[in-house]
Amino acid sequence: MAIEKSSIMPDRHERETLTTVDPKLTIQITDDGSRTLRTNEGGYTFHSCSGALTETRHVYFHNSGVEERISARLDTSVLEIGLGTSMAMLMTVDAAIANGTPLRYVAIEQAWLPAQIMNQLQCDSWVSDPDLVHRYMSWRERLEVKHGRELPFGPAIYGWDAGAQQRIQIHLADASDWNSDSEPFDAIYFDPFAPQDNPGLWSGPMLKKMHSMVRPGGTLVTYCVKREIRDRLSEVGFDVQKAPGPVGGKREVLVGRKP
Repeated sequence: MAIEKSSIMPDRHERETLTTVDPKLTIQITDDGSRTLRTNEGGYTFHSCSGALTETRHVYFHNSGVEERISARLDTSVLEIGLGTSMAMLMTVDAAIANGTPLRYVAIEQAWLPAQIMNQLQCDSWVSDPDLVHRYMSWRERLEVKHGRELPFGPAIYGWDAGAQQRIQIHLADASDWNSDSEPFDAIYFDPFAPQDNPGLWSGPMLKKMHSMVRPGGTLVTYCVKREIRDRLSEVGFDVQKAPGPVGGKREVLVGRKP
């Protein structure tokens, strides 16, 4: 399975793990109690073992300015590169529905996780309204019944109306080849595997494409603070700053703002 989600270096601290139906993946219990996934080959995790939910809320939802926009009920658009477990998407949609904020959310994923694995992650513990997750999983399961259990079933686009004003699009595609034909986004959650594992998604041309998809004043946020990545983001036109990382997690993360 080709996974296109964020990676940090393997964590050696002993934490509880659980098996999944996929022999390539293990569930990792992280320090804030939330669950993420770990690849059995290489031991790379989809989120920080110091706290998957804490990391996602801080690095993406908060640092991007999306949390502030949604609280102010400003129409908001988000592009996520690497849907992975859907944690950032569900967190963002949950807040948008609770605040009555219109939201357009587009996520790019090369390999969509099966519903059976998603259910093992206890996604309803990530949000204030567990029914949101139940609706999402029902939609996912209907797609699997329609298209077959094996994923991905793409390249394709799947749309879901999560709420009256919250529209989600999942693009099953290689992010390197994908292009947006919509209005620029307010924020990009940039969350592919690390540069050493997925160099194409951190290349200059890829980051330049991301810059073109953000509105002026918009942001690109990511967990990676490597000097070469900061330099590339600056070269394509972002104003780049390090920001404090989540409590108990990475010391610093990255925010790029388009002038």
